Amino acid sequence: MAEITVDQLRPGMVLLQDVQGVSGRPIVPKGRILTEEDIEFIEAFLIEKVHVQIPVSKEALATIPSTDKEKVLQEEGDVLLEDAFMTVYEEVVGQFKLLFRSWQSNLPVKMYAIRQLCTPLFELVETKSIDNFTTLLQGKKEDIFYYKTVALSLLSIKLAQELGYEKKDWLQIGFAALLADIGLAKTEIAIDSSRADRNHPIRSYEMVKKEVTLTDHAKLAIVQHHEYLDGSGFPMGLQQEKIHPYAQIIAISDRFYTLQVKVGEQVYDYLEKEKDKFAPDLLKILARG
Repeated sequence: MAEITVDQLRPGMVLLQDVQGVSGRPIVPKGRILTEEDIEFIEAFLIEKVHVQIPVSKEALATIPSTDKEKVLQEEGDVLLEDAFMTVYEEVVGQFKLLFRSWQSNLPVKMYAIRQLCTPLFELVETKSIDNFTTLLQGKKEDIFYYKTVALSLLSIKLAQELGYEKKDWLQIGFAALLADIGLAKTEIAIDSSRADRNHPIRSYEMVKKEVTLTDHAKLAIVQHHEYLDGSGFPMGLQQEKIHPYAQIIAISDRFYTLQVKVGEQVYDYLEKEKDKFAPDLLKILARG
């Protein structure tokens, strides 16, 4: 983490602390990937210093004081400040847990809050490899359901990117994956969703069906995210031709993490045994890492 002056800010840097105005309220939230407009906004409030991590360009690195450069990790020619992604990931998991508890108390789902929370993290996915996402649950025991849910959205986005989806589509896939199991707020939480109420995908859909910022494709993916190509899934037992591609991505991501929690490094062996359930191109992407 580096504390730098506002005139050293560059687009692409990630805020690690809220930028607060004179009222003490955040004017730009932590976790945000800064744009030119954000920087102009921060300057307008006469803020002097902020705490950031990146990805940034080498040109931006040159503006950071030499006393801070020892905190920088160079990897494959790109300059990255350590733990930027994981810092934002941990924050989103904690905030998602609070949101989930509000849904357990029958408060409505508010997509605006979810988009504000998750979009900065979703936009970091392009900077990481598949391997970065397949290890997100390692060492996690407490709050594993919430870690799995956020990790599921990130792996789904990465798979979509690997398949060539445009940003508008992979964002929708990410939000659908994040919301796919929120129906469990109305029943009992389960890491292995197949052991939960088999109607929870429908409950998840019911909770977001009026959200206009979620596309019909995303909503369909929520309903179908436990359907498998061989017809063995639920809640409708659909087969390949009737399962939306978004749902196929979320289904294999969910199964990957469920198996990883249960069998650890043997996850790929188990996926191979279940290969009839999933699209071959998705299996290949996961297998090559």
